[in-house]
Amino acid sequence: MVQVDTLLDGSDSTSDKLLRAALHLFARQGLDVPLREINELAGQRNASALHYHFGGRAELVQAIIDRYRLSDEEHAAIEAELRAGPHQVREVVAGLVDRSCRWLASPDCRDYIRVVFQFVIRLPLRQHLLEGTEPPSLASVRAQADLIHEALPDLPAHLVRERAVASSDLVLLQIAERARIIDDEAGRGLLAEDEWKANLVDMATGLLTYAP
Repeated sequence: MVQVDTLLDGSDSTSDKLLRAALHLFARQGLDVPLREINELAGQRNASALHYHFGGRAELVQAIIDRYRLSDEEHAAIEAELRAGPHQVREVVAGLVDRSCRWLASPDCRDYIRVVFQFVIRLPLRQHLLEGTEPPSLASVRAQADLIHEALPDLPAHLVRERAVASSDLVLLQIAERARIIDDEAGRGLLAEDEWKANLVDMATGLLTYAP
């Protein structure tokens, strides 16, 4: 097992050590990783340390989300960018890819984007997206859906939403997978970042705009 001192500075608080250990393990083993393993990786001999600081798994997951989530100001900036159109579908997708790729910048952020992909797949978020009731933080999905409807006016609304969700899932999956390779398969070759991003934009745009 990775030692906690390779993840955290020795001056970090116990709660920070637990949070970072959880993020590391959630990214690699899933959200159901045993809590005792988080305690162990954080260097805590007391088996109840995690419960003392966070309460339980749900509270720990919420603490991770709270630490890394975008601020209200950042969400507002994204909304403003998307409203500033007119945009082409590819431009909106490129913006989504560029923003999401910022999570590749550091080990913590790479672990977080891997965990976020699990959130999207497992939690009710996807259902909200498909029902058209997504929260404001998912502005890119709404913008994509609006543009698909403009480009393909005869495509039923439920298929428009499905494409918008699938496109966002594709982007998130590819970024999470690149993060995994960077941290866990250091010897494996990767496409140059510019080429990889351009190809990802092409794939996601094609998924959105394909017309039989």
